[in-house]
Amino acid sequence: MYICRLLKHKKQIDMSVAIVKIPFQAELLQQIDRFVDEKVCSRTDFILEATKMYIARKQNWQNIFSYGDRLALENNLSEADVMNEIKAYRSEKR
Repeated sequence: MYICRLLKHKKQIDMSVAIVKIPFQAELLQQIDRFVDEKVCSRTDFILEATKMYIARKQNWQNIFSYGDRLALENNLSEADVMNEIKAYRSEKR
């Protein structure tokens, strides 16, 4: 999968590393282990890359919502106005 391929090509040593102990439910840890066994990477590499991807995705969604909030404020739109536009658009598509 993408995560492990990326990690095989991008090994970096960072001297400002902190070690964190994280408890996992047994079932989730088994799923992680099955995944990393198939993809030949370590738990650490997998969890680090998955965390980076999760943060990037959350930041992306936050940017999208901030943009929408800014547009609504600039155009003096309420949440009801937005919902009405969505309904109108969807009914045109049918």
